[in-house]
Amino acid sequence: MKAKKLTARERRANRKETPVSCESINLDPAVYSAALRYLFDRPVPDKSGQEWYWLIDEPEFNATPLQWTHIQTVLFANAGTDLAPYSDEQVGMGLNHVMSNNAGDIPHMVNDPSVPLADAMRMMRALPTLWRDCLGPRLDTGPSPIGSRSDRLYFVSYMWFDVWPTFWNAKDIPEWRDAMWQVFCEMLTMPFRAAQESALHGIGHEGVRLGRPKELQAHMDAFIRQVKHDDELKNYAQAAARGMVQ
Repeated sequence: MKAKKLTARERRANRKETPVSCESINLDPAVYSAALRYLFDRPVPDKSGQEWYWLIDEPEFNATPLQWTHIQTVLFANAGTDLAPYSDEQVGMGLNHVMSNNAGDIPHMVNDPSVPLADAMRMMRALPTLWRDCLGPRLDTGPSPIGSRSDRLYFVSYMWFDVWPTFWNAKDIPEWRDAMWQVFCEMLTMPFRAAQESALHGIGHEGVRLGRPKELQAHMDAFIRQVKHDDELKNYAQAAARGMVQ
């Protein structure tokens, strides 16, 4: 009897990937530890102060685009444990510097031509774990209106796919579109409202660029059907499916 051909989803489910660590991707652990200190071991400014990365005399972290890609990969995959020593405000500051190009080029590093596509895709596969193990649990402190919180950690979670230039730079590459879609799908299955809000916000901005309108609508319809006792999230998902979010 001829074996049944696996669907793409079944192949992904059966694929086992080595746990991400410095050793598994040939990243010097000393470089990774230094990057963690550079990004997160920082004082939180008072209301009249500025974050450390706006300081003119702040030295840049010396790493190649490939090293920064590997640093982000290990960070995303291990954020639950590696960021545990830092406060929510410190994590919010550091991740803001990772996601935004306002004060640096970290989010552009993975788009550099010197970075192999396989390394970029490994980083993307690690990205949802940032919400599953770190942002989601930290922000799971009770309901609040979508987009209403002003703390640094919530800003990073909610605004990531609005501010993050990485996918925009790679939106014409099919593998990147597929990877971005998988990130959103995985985040929508998480038991954390903050992760779902972030994914919906991202879909609202980037959904049209994913190149799968029917699949996107079907997935959003299924998500909306399973949301219970949360009309705000349902309405937000409906708006995201139409690209009507801010």
